[in-house]
Amino acid sequence: MRTTESACFNVSMTFTRKQLLARSVLILRLLAPALLLIARRVVTKRLLSESRLARLDARAARRLREALERLGVIFIKLGQLLGVRADFLPPAYVEELTRLQDRVSPTPFPMVAAFLENEYGGPTSRFLDELDEEPLATASIGQVHRAVYQGEDIVLKFLRPETREVLDIDLRLLRAWAKWSRRLDPRRQWKLIDDILNTIEAGFQEESNFTTERAHAERIRRQLAGIPGVYVPATIPELCTQNVLALEFCDGVRIADTARLRAWGLDGDEILNRLVELYARMMLLDGYYHADPHPGNFLVRPDGTLVLLDFGLVQELSAETRQTLYEAATAALSGDLDGVVECLYRSGMLAADVPRGAARQFVQDFARLSFAIGETRARVDAIEKLLLQNPAVTFAIPADLLYAFRLVQMLEGVASNFRPGWNVIADGGKGLTAAFAAFMIEKTVEEYDTPLGRLFGMLKFGLKSAATNLGDRVRILRRIWAN
Repeated sequence: MRTTESACFNVSMTFTRKQLLARSVLILRLLAPALLLIARRVVTKRLLSESRLARLDARAARRLREALERLGVIFIKLGQLLGVRADFLPPAYVEELTRLQDRVSPTPFPMVAAFLENEYGGPTSRFLDELDEEPLATASIGQVHRAVYQGEDIVLKFLRPETREVLDIDLRLLRAWAKWSRRLDPRRQWKLIDDILNTIEAGFQEESNFTTERAHAERIRRQLAGIPGVYVPATIPELCTQNVLALEFCDGVRIADTARLRAWGLDGDEILNRLVELYARMMLLDGYYHADPHPGNFLVRPDGTLVLLDFGLVQELSAETRQTLYEAATAALSGDLDGVVECLYRSGMLAADVPRGAARQFVQDFARLSFAIGETRARVDAIEKLLLQNPAVTFAIPADLLYAFRLVQMLEGVASNFRPGWNVIADGGKGLTAAFAAFMIEKTVEEYDTPLGRLFGMLKFGLKSAATNLGDRVRILRRIWAN
């Protein structure tokens, strides 16, 4: 078998002003119909009957999904991010945008077959017993087909055509738009845009290299081996190339299919706690975590086992950052406002010149809103208002925490399929506590550098912060108010 590397995979694209202008016009032309319908909804919402509003939502959502799908990689990713918020968007938008997770319009099979033949150096029949013509999943970057290899069911994932070219021109446009925006609105937060775009670009470049994804999948499989209720599919090394990833086929239903999960008798809270514990363990214990947790990347088996899929986007955290996250989360679960504020300064999220008193008051108000307001849209509106009321408190996002914040938002979106208004700190206490206990057992924390010290720390933590039920949440909220 030979592997090839077509020009589109490694060439850094250059674009003329005419090409950039043409792409900008295309973006505006495709998005305009959907945005106009959305604007009409906002303006006429109180004047329309529920049935007319539902029809308008369905039409706008379909137009938006079709536009994002046609525009490609970054816009599909944006749609995926929005589509997980079942507690934030009207149902029609959620229904349409979730299609972008694994049901994007596929590359025709003749092109798939030609690509694989070129990649493997001959007809696919020489290497595969069977290859399904219909894709199992299609998303922003990859397309997945089921196959049979040496009598075993497998899946083949490959890079969709023109992915890199579209990605390069859109990143170029975003940088230009960010530059123009800084001139119009030179507030402090705009200096973060270049760092965020650099992180996004690095993530996409890594996600489109399947040699790297194979290494991620194998490392996470080793990392999570032995953890009950979690499974990572094995790779098929002899079929993997830079542009193709081969994995064992795993059966199950999507985590968002709550009707099927309930029919199987599975407890939604138990699944969510397992998900929170899984991600807290990956981030705290190993500092190496799956960073794309949209519903299309999780399957659930009838016995409740979580199956992780798609390892194109994996991030790492330094030991120092992991320690700070641990201390911030334990402080938050314990209602220790001063501890949370100190962690925010230490992590760089709060600049040294932000007044400590103002920062503490902001964290206190933020905590009250997070616990007291269950409905996500109301909570987001209240937090946005809080930010506007506190101009002295400005936040920065350290580079290695950018995906961590995105991850929390996406996990809460996944959870909203089970329980609208769910959030990690208020409702994920059981999973967090289990992960923190593992962290204290398996890692030497500076404060508890002996086995006896770690045991004491675990007991102390367990007595202070087991936020796993309504009584614990009320107790923590009272402690926050008392401060």
